[in-house]
Amino acid sequence: MLKVPLNAEGFFLEAHMKLRPVDFATEGVFMAGLCHFPKFIDEATAQAQAAAGRAATILSRDTLEAEATVASVNPDRCSACHMCETLCAYRAIEVKTINERTGKQAAVVNEALCKGCGACAANCRSSAIDVRGFSAENIVREIAALLD
Repeated sequence: MLKVPLNAEGFFLEAHMKLRPVDFATEGVFMAGLCHFPKFIDEATAQAQAAAGRAATILSRDTLEAEATVASVNPDRCSACHMCETLCAYRAIEVKTINERTGKQAAVVNEALCKGCGACAANCRSSAIDVRGFSAENIVREIAALLD
């Protein structure tokens, strides 16, 4: 439901152990206490205060800016193979029916969850996914220019 990763033991996995110990890879979701791993009450309290502080930094803003580098899908090219859906670490892609009359399915990107990592675009068999600002044609041109 929260679309956050778990470690091998079934506990929640933080975004970065040292730099973002109470943050998830999913923006705006924080953790504290036993959901991370079994710990003493003083550690859990300190982590709860850190999570509350991180949440306060977001809640104190009047507006939030979304990441500009996100994936976009060309529904005409999409074969609805579900490869991108299974590869997305942020669970930002879902294959849905986009035309009820014809039953056409295609991948749909939730731009609020997408981090623009490009894993979906790199593995798309039908070249239906591009990361904004990094289209496949532009990358091929850049590589060709480097090889010249």
